[in-house]
Amino acid sequence: MKDLWYGDNRDLVKWTTLVHLAQRHQLRHILQVLYYRPSTWHEVEVGGDNVGIPESVKMHFRDAASICGMKCGATIEILGAVFDGAKRADYQRAVRAAIAERSFRPGIVFLDPDTGLEPPSGNFRPTHVRERELSEIWDSLGINDALVLYQHETNRKGEDFIGPKKEQFAKAIGVPPNHVKHAHAPGIVRDVAFLFAVKS
Repeated sequence: MKDLWYGDNRDLVKWTTLVHLAQRHQLRHILQVLYYRPSTWHEVEVGGDNVGIPESVKMHFRDAASICGMKCGATIEILGAVFDGAKRADYQRAVRAAIAERSFRPGIVFLDPDTGLEPPSGNFRPTHVRERELSEIWDSLGINDALVLYQHETNRKGEDFIGPKKEQFAKAIGVPPNHVKHAHAPGIVRDVAFLFAVKS
């Protein structure tokens, strides 16, 4: 996730989904895996001077780790290490280690890339989670843990993108398609959904 996108309407839907799932399933921990890729910020022209955005301003408006202070009945932890698409295996090891080291269980592991699950064609980018990565993460979870994935719209033709992605998610983790659910809020933001499954 680029910090450029942090704090928009998608975050309202994202955290409403996560808090509701934690409360509904009595989950005590939320691990947000950011797949963090720092943004490059343009300068601001102020009275003819070009000035950089102060760190204090960026921290106030774009600090994804600030969510850890939210009171919601679950402990929130962020895996905010910088994600380098050329070192996916290293990042995947860090994700699995963070899952193993959680202080409270059961919980939610929330994967928050910019786009979501890789295309079925396998033409993935740093903005995607790969199917095999999703499968490995699912295998790392314990009973009653939930796996949640941010999924951006995959087409601009108005066609359903949620159904096919739910099927792909289910296939990747080896569960029946009806085991994968989704959350969305088209009245707030129409181009995202959150796919999830609870391990039993």
